[in-house]
Amino acid sequence: MHPIVSGIRRSVSLKVATVGFLILLMLIPVSMIKGVISERRAIGEQAKNDIMRSWGGMQNIAGPILVLPYDDVRVSQYGEKVVTKRNAYLLPKELDFSVDLKPEMRYRGLHRVPIYSAIVRATGTIDLASVNDLDIDTNTINWRGAYISLAVSDARAITETPEIVIGSFNSAFAANGQQIVGMPPQIVAPIGELFEQTNLGLESELEFSTNLAINGTDSLRFLPLGDTTTVSMKSAWPAPSFVGNYLPRERQVSDAGFEADWRISSLGRALPSRWISGSIDGSAAMRSAFGVDLYIPIGLYQLTVRATKYAILFIALTFAAYFLFEIVGGLRLHPLQYLLIGFANSLFYLLLLSLAEHVGFGWAYLVSALASSALIVGYSFVVLVRRSRAISMSIILFCLYSFLYMTLQAESYAMLAGSLGLWVSLAAIMYLTRRVDWYGKSEQTENSAASI
Repeated sequence: MHPIVSGIRRSVSLKVATVGFLILLMLIPVSMIKGVISERRAIGEQAKNDIMRSWGGMQNIAGPILVLPYDDVRVSQYGEKVVTKRNAYLLPKELDFSVDLKPEMRYRGLHRVPIYSAIVRATGTIDLASVNDLDIDTNTINWRGAYISLAVSDARAITETPEIVIGSFNSAFAANGQQIVGMPPQIVAPIGELFEQTNLGLESELEFSTNLAINGTDSLRFLPLGDTTTVSMKSAWPAPSFVGNYLPRERQVSDAGFEADWRISSLGRALPSRWISGSIDGSAAMRSAFGVDLYIPIGLYQLTVRATKYAILFIALTFAAYFLFEIVGGLRLHPLQYLLIGFANSLFYLLLLSLAEHVGFGWAYLVSALASSALIVGYSFVVLVRRSRAISMSIILFCLYSFLYMTLQAESYAMLAGSLGLWVSLAAIMYLTRRVDWYGKSEQTENSAASI
């Protein structure tokens, strides 16, 4: 063989460049697997949306709000009287919610979605005297047209027609669209007869109560529309995520479920206690929503995506091990053999995804790791010549897969564990190659082959 050709074939620098190129080449199948994960995740979201359409979506509840129609009488610049129909909105002085939330896991094909049925009891008071703080003529109020508005994100999921009770008077809610602009769709209960049957004056307070039986998916939130708003919630869901602008002042979470209590004043609320239609944008209130999400700790697809982020590290470390066996052990491996090892590593992630949808992430991880390791170790018994080298390879793979699993489970320390693992891997490579003659194998290096 020509000396130049022989030198090229034995060049360590060329081998390093080749292995580096193969590592980059393996990004292609890894990217394709990530695409499959994204596709499966999208199918899971579609399954969730299908359940939400038939059962009920993420619910936001706001109210009750007293709505008083009145005639806004103005005199134009030409001396003509102009009458405009407007509404005055009065928020509760006290607003208390008591919530009993019963969770359930609903399945659509391979995908699971947390749903719930909730009984929401709302009680409170509305101070009629607060209407005097508005710049309106109280004599123009249409008391017969007064109604109570209750905003519910997905009113289709209300399982029983709710009623509002004020003293001995009660009125059933009915769908009536988006009466308060910027808020979720509302159901309304007319209470004009209450004012006709009684002699309620502007100094009176309306004490109300209502029960709302409602279904939903994933999330239940409330808007703090009272001058003082309290929410007491209990559920058998063991993993709540308290979300929104306010956290509960007291909470107890266990495997048997949770209990949480909120108490919120109106000081941080985006709405005033009373206003006139057209004067404010009700959508600002939605930023004050708070409540609970039915959290599923580290979902299947989230875990799989996180696992693929370490794919290039797995491939690089496996290739580095084979490269060290070549350099220190005096072997000659073909680039195709590296590719086969890389594909075996990549196949782990595809097996993990497909099995996890059926048997859960833990068992899927174990089976996939064993299957991928069996391919690599079995192949190593032949191409690495010595049994000891194949056993070393199996130990390396065991450490890698064990490290990855612990990193995926350590939700709060995943980044720290990954950084430490990378540091240890780099330190091991630097230690094992500290005496390698990269410009040509020295006799000392060749003689050390027996130790590997």
